Amino acid sequence: LLKERGFIRMLEGKRMSKEEAKQFVDGLYRKMHERWKEKVTNGLFMRRLQEGKLPMEAIQLYYRNWAAFVLTINTLGLAVYYKQIDILKKDLKLMGLFASKLVDEFGKPEPPGHILVLVKTGKALGLSEQEVLSTPQLPAARALGDFHKVVVWDGGIGDYWASVVWEEAMGYFSENWREALIKKYHLKLDDVVYYTTHYEADLKEHEGTASHSSIVRGVLEYLLEQGYVDERIGFGLEYCAVTPVDLNAVMLQGVLDALKIT
Repeated sequence: LLKERGFIRMLEGKRMSKEEAKQFVDGLYRKMHERWKEKVTNGLFMRRLQEGKLPMEAIQLYYRNWAAFVLTINTLGLAVYYKQIDILKKDLKLMGLFASKLVDEFGKPEPPGHILVLVKTGKALGLSEQEVLSTPQLPAARALGDFHKVVVWDGGIGDYWASVVWEEAMGYFSENWREALIKKYHLKLDDVVYYTTHYEADLKEHEGTASHSSIVRGVLEYLLEQGYVDERIGFGLEYCAVTPVDLNAVMLQGVLDALKIT
């Protein structure tokens, strides 16, 4: 292992034992969660939301910008599947894990998948279908999706999987949203189906599909055990694991700034 600018970097092609891989991945998740608590959970936006003091205008603006990101990150998964097919062909179990994640995103509750529940919750928040699906993003909101695009096209195989470890935090984030919208903004449980769906998809086995977070963990550990670590300069597993957390915080703050909420 090498140290570079405060981040752990790894020698390419060095296999890890099962125990070493698990320890390394656990470390990535720990650092990601610490960053999430600091930057997102304890940030002004989420504190106001959970107190019921965030204006509905801010909730709507955030949701429109978030929805645009959802369309980006979900379709990027298809590109990753294509780009990494040579690795996936070496292990059908690994291929099956990744494919089940894509089926979950695009096939449940029915095609085109999670977009249906995204729209449903948007309507409960007072947004039209096209406001959910076609809103031009704030610059602060676009940064998260653009980061993920760059990792997919320019980063290494491991960089991509590290860049989505925050799906586990997203599960808890979705639970926070669901609870706040029901208790503080008086939406019904059926109205917040998007957040319920993501809480379950990201954290729990559901309908025979492993949780998204367990799939990501499993793939990362497999890559490390096999020595498929080809980080590129300027990327790296730890950097890719924590940077999306910062950019989630940037999106939340960008909404507050756009509406001049302090």
